[in-house]
Amino acid sequence: MRIIYSSVNHHYMVCWLLFLLNWSDLSKVVRVTDSLQSRLDRLEMLYSELDHTIQVLNNTISLQDREITRLNLNLEQFRLQIKSLQEHSTEIESTFEQPPHY
Repeated sequence: MRIIYSSVNHHYMVCWLLFLLNWSDLSKVVRVTDSLQSRLDRLEMLYSELDHTIQVLNNTISLQDREITRLNLNLEQFRLQIKSLQEHSTEIESTFEQPPHY
């Protein structure tokens, strides 16, 4: 005979064991077991919500990292362009002669 584990089976097994141990008030045990099950259900829901939140945050961080990398590359290209323009402007200034009337 194969016994499939479930919360219902667990509940009955606990009750049966307590009965064998001569516990008189099994209704208290049932309430405690139900209370534990509801707490476990609540914890599972919280875990699921936290897992979802972590996934969303991870996706957001990944997108931001790619955006920062792209912006850093653009910034470096702009720096190179400005440096090139500055060098080119000094070349133009050095070849420019003022007319005699200035």
